[in-house]
Amino acid sequence: MAKTKIKVGFAGTPKIAFDIFSEIFSAKDISTEFVITQPDKLSGRGLVISKSLFTNLDDLEVMQPESLNDKEIIKKIETFNIDLLVVVAYGKILPSWLLKAPKFGCLNIHFSNLPKYRGAAPIQRAIENGEKETGISFMKLTEGLDEGPIYKNLVIDIENKDYFEVESMLLEESLKSVCDVIRAVARNLQPKEQEHALATFANKITKSEGEIDWAKKGEEIRNKFLAFKKWPKVFFKCGGIDVEAVNLHIHSDDVGRPGEIYEFNEESLKIYCGDGVIAITSVKFPGKKVIGSKDFFNSKRDIISKGDLLI
Repeated sequence: MAKTKIKVGFAGTPKIAFDIFSEIFSAKDISTEFVITQPDKLSGRGLVISKSLFTNLDDLEVMQPESLNDKEIIKKIETFNIDLLVVVAYGKILPSWLLKAPKFGCLNIHFSNLPKYRGAAPIQRAIENGEKETGISFMKLTEGLDEGPIYKNLVIDIENKDYFEVESMLLEESLKSVCDVIRAVARNLQPKEQEHALATFANKITKSEGEIDWAKKGEEIRNKFLAFKKWPKVFFKCGGIDVEAVNLHIHSDDVGRPGEIYEFNEESLKIYCGDGVIAITSVKFPGKKVIGSKDFFNSKRDIISKGDLLI
């Protein structure tokens, strides 16, 4: 007699969600019935339609609802009679009817060691705060923000890693575990409650946070640079223009007025921060290509120089 497959739905939007979906979809004992993903949106300066990777799937029901409370969407999802809904960075809060619809509820993959860093930007906030480790929480979704009980936690070393490196590590470890966690949940694995008193929050990032505050310590500036590599990047004012710092590092512990240029030459632009000097070795002006320190120096040597304040 053929073994009954575990019936799952999937809700997710970015590429990391698509990669995890692909791992689940390839499992022979798991049947993926449908996908819910965010509607296509206009993005970029040219307002080009940004299509979800999931819209390219054939032979699978892909839904992009504006509202999960639409009567037709509710009816369609309920007809699948799934065992579990797997959620990875879907981008919207799930309504209570959907949390209760699957037999075993909803399994969310959250990229932190809950209860730390609940919320929208757990990877970035962990790096920004200089954490030496973060993790992956396979949790049961409840109506509270990332408050659900945990099926499994994985710990990842992220010291001195940037956003892209950390995201890649989290994806790799998620792919190793996700199908086994689904199987365990379908065997009625009971999750453990979080220690809610220890909760911290990872608020959504705003573009303005990318501006470098030269009064901060060098380590804080470096951590923000690593955390915001994907978006919004880090930038500084130069002649009234926001200039992206593409590469930077802590140069020395020489003390001076924060924001003042310590040195500007073909090797780098060096600026005093709260406890030392930051060196920037490549930059990007709005709408332009990345340039190295030599080209930067040659283009701005008559505009900024040692002793000037970058404000």
